[in-house]
Amino acid sequence: MVVRPPIIQSIRFRLSLTYALAVFVGGTVLIGGLYMWQVRQLDEPELFRGRVEMVDPDTGRPVDTLLFFDGRQEALQIFEYNAYLRALDELKKASLTGLAVLFVVAFAAGWFLAGSALRPVHRMTMVARDITATDLSRRIGLPGPDDEMKGLADTFDAMLDRLQGAFEDQRRFVQDASHELRNPLAVARTNLELALSDPDATAGDIRASAEVAMRSTERMAVLVDDLLAQARSGMPEVAMAEVDLVAMAGDVVDEFSAAARQRHLALELVAVPAPLVVKGDGPALRRALSNLVANAIKLAPAGSTVTVSAASGDHCALVSVIDEGPGISSADQGNVFKRFWRGDPSGGGTGLGLSIVKQIVERHGGTAAVESTLGAGSTFSLKLPIVEERPSTLSAATTPTA
Repeated sequence: MVVRPPIIQSIRFRLSLTYALAVFVGGTVLIGGLYMWQVRQLDEPELFRGRVEMVDPDTGRPVDTLLFFDGRQEALQIFEYNAYLRALDELKKASLTGLAVLFVVAFAAGWFLAGSALRPVHRMTMVARDITATDLSRRIGLPGPDDEMKGLADTFDAMLDRLQGAFEDQRRFVQDASHELRNPLAVARTNLELALSDPDATAGDIRASAEVAMRSTERMAVLVDDLLAQARSGMPEVAMAEVDLVAMAGDVVDEFSAAARQRHLALELVAVPAPLVVKGDGPALRRALSNLVANAIKLAPAGSTVTVSAASGDHCALVSVIDEGPGISSADQGNVFKRFWRGDPSGGGTGLGLSIVKQIVERHGGTAAVESTLGAGSTFSLKLPIVEERPSTLSAATTPTA
């Protein structure tokens, strides 16, 4: 197999060679045409003046006789003819040399022009090489007139924008799903640990803990299904249905009761006696409330109370989580729902929980808000459009503490 140098295989070399050959062929046709025209214009010298008819004295018959020029005129014409032939010969040699020079010059000019035309392609190649599997921020940004090359570069940049958007969506969903899996895992583990570590636990206590762990694993299965759905279609599937926020809040309180007892906290549910029905994605809304309760239990001091409230407002349902934790300064309250923001970087966590809460609530047409006093605790509220209004009489349900 013949290995050709890379420069010969390049498109720049082929474009330059094509340009040079085109100029060479054009020059050959032009010079060859001029040469043939000059040859056609060349007349042989006239060596006689004409013919006359004379009578042969011997036979008496008429014969043609040539009338020649004098010797000097004949010699001059022959000299001019030979000089013309030599000039044509020199013209032929000069033309061949000129064509060779023309080919070289045309190739050099083609090399320069091809390099200038292919410079944007080289720039696109360098950008494509710099792009890695996790960094799609590079762009070509080709300046200049709005020609074909700029159109190609702009199309490439637009493609990178779409790829980066899709990549960010995938990464965000994986981060959110990974964060969301922690809560049901922690709930299941806490309930199972308490049931196994209590020597006085009855069969009913163990069964109740197992039921809570089972519900947590079911939520994890839903999260995994969402992840698989996004891998197939690019967006997680959302099943919109009627959700009773009072029942959902009660389930969340039951699940986190063991974690609250482990930290010597009181976890209370204060809710209206009738259902608060909203239209939405039940598992997603449950994850939003679970995030708020998990954060409250994590930050509340031992011996304090965490309250989950479900009430109806003006054509809306209001679910709140109230704790007696360290609180949030007024300067930081505008940042709590931002991704990766953490009030105490040394306290662990990813800073995703509250941003996920805000994203879920806003996707349901609601709002998430926080009211906090530094050193006195915080109240996180989820406000959602209600489907069915119920009486707002409050009742309290308190889970026992350890």
